[in-house]
Amino acid sequence: MMRKRFILFTSCLCTLVGIFTSCSQSKYSDALSCSELSSALSREISVPEGEFSQYTQEELNFLFPNRSAYTEACIIYSADATDVAELGVLRAADEESAKTLYEEAKSYIKNLQEQKQEFLRNYAPSELQKLNSAQAHRYGVYVIFTVSDSNDQSNVFEKAKTLLSK
Repeated sequence: MMRKRFILFTSCLCTLVGIFTSCSQSKYSDALSCSELSSALSREISVPEGEFSQYTQEELNFLFPNRSAYTEACIIYSADATDVAELGVLRAADEESAKTLYEEAKSYIKNLQEQKQEFLRNYAPSELQKLNSAQAHRYGVYVIFTVSDSNDQSNVFEKAKTLLSK
């Protein structure tokens, strides 16, 4: 009788440990570099002539000055001056830091919208929809944001989810 209780107790304990361990693990991989992810996701965004430029590390430090929030970043933007398309892939050290980084990405988008709103209204009104619908999503340690049309955004975030899912 004592042995059955011990076996039952041990089984329950192992089950609980397994549940708690699996709950704390991310459902997203952290194996891709930001450059690899950015390269794959950029194919989902329509830009004139398909050309992107990339921010330098110095520019990234200016745009995202909280350097402790991320370990790696890649932000690309349309090489066409009349196109506002942009894609950012940032990687945090851990999921807790990714939450902070996600808030910073949303703040970056808001600032971008405030800074470019008037210019686009006057010189490229067709780009306002992209700017106003910009979004950021978090996938484990990655934060991905895009300034693009709705269809491209859906494709970017769906592909990111597919590429990063374990």
